[in-house]
Amino acid sequence: LAECSSKSDEYTVEDEGEDGWRSLLLCRACLGRSFYTDEEFPRTSELEQLCSGGQYHSVLGDREKARGTYREIIVYDDNQVYPAYICHYERVY
Repeated sequence: LAECSSKSDEYTVEDEGEDGWRSLLLCRACLGRSFYTDEEFPRTSELEQLCSGGQYHSVLGDREKARGTYREIIVYDDNQVYPAYICHYERVY
């Protein structure tokens, strides 16, 4: 998950036959107690253990601080995320 739609846009592709239109999901998420990390290369297995053990419910990876890009959120339980809207858009440069 991401705070900025421009981060999500990086993962989109043009919809087939839709002449430049793209789609992304706008989701509601219940993050619970988040583990914060600004490490450049966090150990993903340790992050998974922290969340699967019940100590934390999500991970906030501060890539903005670590690399100057975006903050990213990771949840390991699908029930924490509700896809609320499908947004169709066209990139304008």
